[in-house]
Amino acid sequence: DPISFGATVGAAMELYDLGLLTKEEVGFELPFGSTEGMVKLAELTATGEGFGKEIGMGSRRLCAKYGRPDLSMTVKGQEFPAYDGRGLQGMGLAYATSNRGACHLRGYSPASELGVIGLKTNPLDWKGKGELLKLLQDIHAFSDSLDLCKFSAFAEGPEEYAQQYAAVVGLPEFTANDVLAIGERVYNLERYYNQLAGEQPGSDKLPARFLTEPSTMPGSEGHVCELDQMLEEYYALRGWQAGGVVTDEKLKALGILA
Repeated sequence: DPISFGATVGAAMELYDLGLLTKEEVGFELPFGSTEGMVKLAELTATGEGFGKEIGMGSRRLCAKYGRPDLSMTVKGQEFPAYDGRGLQGMGLAYATSNRGACHLRGYSPASELGVIGLKTNPLDWKGKGELLKLLQDIHAFSDSLDLCKFSAFAEGPEEYAQQYAAVVGLPEFTANDVLAIGERVYNLERYYNQLAGEQPGSDKLPARFLTEPSTMPGSEGHVCELDQMLEEYYALRGWQAGGVVTDEKLKALGILA
C-alpha cells in the first residue's frame, strides 16, 4: 500500500537522521526526503531483500525495533495518509476513531472543513467536529456497503444514496434518514466487533507529537490537534462510554442486540 509504505519510509528516514539507523544497516544513505533512497527502498521492499525486509514490517514494528515507537505515525497500527490533524482538526478525530486505524476514507472531512462541499467549517476549530465526523462516518458506512467509490461523495449525499439504493432494489420508499440509520448501525457493529476481538478502551488516540508538537506549516502554524475535546463531543453524540466503548443499551437501541 503506498500510504503505509510512504509513512514507513518517512519513519526510517527520521530514524536515520537521528542516528538510530546507520548507512551500514540500510545499505546506503537515507536522509529525510531522499528520492534516491525512497526508490531503492521501493525496489528492496518489493523483492523482500536487504533493508526492504525491515520496511515491510510497517512503521509501528520498525520504530519499536529501533527504540522509538513514538516516531510511528499510526493509529491502531495503520499509517496516516496525507492530511495533518493539526491543520484539519476533523481529520485528527477521523484518524483516532476509525474502526480500522488511521484512515481518510471512513470519515473524510477535508471537503467540508475547507468548504469544497457542504457547509464550510473552520478547519482549526475543534467545536462541532464530533457531529461532523459522526455524520460522515455514518454516510460512508452506507456507501461503502454499496461498494461505491468514495469520489461519489463529492456529488451525492444521503438523499441521492437513498434514491440510488431504492431504484436498484425496487423499494417504493427509502429516505435519507434510512441511509443514516443503517450507516449508524454499521459503524456501531464494527466497533462492537473490535471490542469482542479484544480492542481495549482508550484506543482512539493519536501519536503524541500531534497533541504536543505545534504545526509549523502555513495556515496551521502553532496549532496542535485538540483531540480530547473532540472525543468528548463525539462520544456523547455516539452514545458511547468514555474510552469509545459501545454499550449494550446502544446496541439494543440500534437493533443489533436483542
